[in-house]
This record gives sequence, C-alpha cells and structure tokens, in this order.
Amino acid sequence: MARRRGGTQPAPLTQRDVLDAALRVVERGGLDRLTVRAVADELGVTPPAVHYHLRGGEDLADRVVEAVAADIRIEIDPAAPWVDQYVGLVTAMDEAFRRYPGTGIRALTASRPSAAAGRLTGTALSILGGAGLPEPAAVELFTATYLLFTGWLAARGLMAAGGTHPSLAAAGMTGPGLDDLSTLERALRRVLATVPAAPPVADRIDPAGQARPALTEESRT
Repeated sequence: MARRRGGTQPAPLTQRDVLDAALRVVERGGLDRLTVRAVADELGVTPPAVHYHLRGGEDLADRVVEAVAADIRIEIDPAAPWVDQYVGLVTAMDEAFRRYPGTGIRALTASRPSAAAGRLTGTALSILGGAGLPEPAAVELFTATYLLFTGWLAARGLMAAGGTHPSLAAAGMTGPGLDDLSTLERALRRVLATVPAAPPVADRIDPAGQARPALTEESRT
C-alpha cells in the first residue's frame, strides 16, 4: 500500500526511509535477501521509487553495512584491563553483525574505504596502544584478531546455512560451539594472552625523567 503522511497525499520517500526498510529486510532474512523489490515491498511502493534514491542494488547493500557498522556502540571503560576493553569492542561488533546476518563478513572483506570501519579500527589500535604496545606490535596483534574475527563470522554464516566447514568438523568443532559467543571470547583471550604485559609506568621513563605515555591514536599523527 502507498505510504501516507497526515491526510490523503502520499508521503515523499526519503533515503532514510529506504535505509530503514532495508535494515528491516536484512534483520529478518539476512543480507542475501536484500533486493530493491524487497525494500519496495517493505515500504509499499514500486521498485522505481526505491531506485530513485540509489545508484544500484550494490549500493543498497553497502549502505546497509555502513549503517550497521556505524551504529555499533563503543563503550570502553578506561579503568578496565586492556584485554577486557578489546574483547568488549569485538563482542559489541559481533552482537551488531549477528542482528543483521551477512553484514559482518561483508564489512570485514570490503575493499572500499569506510568511515565506520575506520572508527572501529582506530578504537582497537587505541586500546592496544594504551596497553603499552609499540605500534608494530599493536598492528600485528590487530591483524591477528581481525583474521580471527573474519573467520568466526564466515564459519557462523556457513553454520546458519546448515553447514560446517570440513576443516572445523574434522577438528571436532560443531554448530553449537560456533553459535556461542563465549567461544569467540575464549579464542580472543588466548590470542591476547600471548602479549607480554606492558611494563609499569615507573619503568617507562625517558632521559628527562618524564614518564613516557602509552602510544595512542593521537600520538601517531
């Protein structure tokens, strides 16, 4: 049915309307079910009305993924151990991507620049820098956890489709384990536990007698 606002005149369709409808489609059926027609049906309009706000179907999926990533809530407790901060960030990402199936693996394997992805990456590197890791070590650890999380999303997506990768099956990992967030948390903590503890502030003194601050995102620029 036609969208209406107030009286009997059809309400003008906006880009926000299209995005919100696309998010509802993905939330119910996953990114694979996202089409212009599905969004048009959700809005009660014809496909050309949706196309008017898009540059093509590919752009629609990109907008959904960016919106999901941008909406991830980053709540970092500066008093918490850095490992807990890092695990909290990754699990917040996982919860958002779980709500909108298919968006996570697309976000982590996209080749286009993304403001939302840059925000998440910057936060992760800031946590690692705050732990006292030098920049090369922070980048290396970020890369390792990025690869771990990408594999997690891919394996869980396969499980949602009714399958398990043969390599995981041979190792004894079954569907329920891939659907349990604690599995991801344990894996992350094992990787992060390989990092030597940062020296106390008192041990990080420069020749002038000043404590050297931990590396942060701002200090890199």
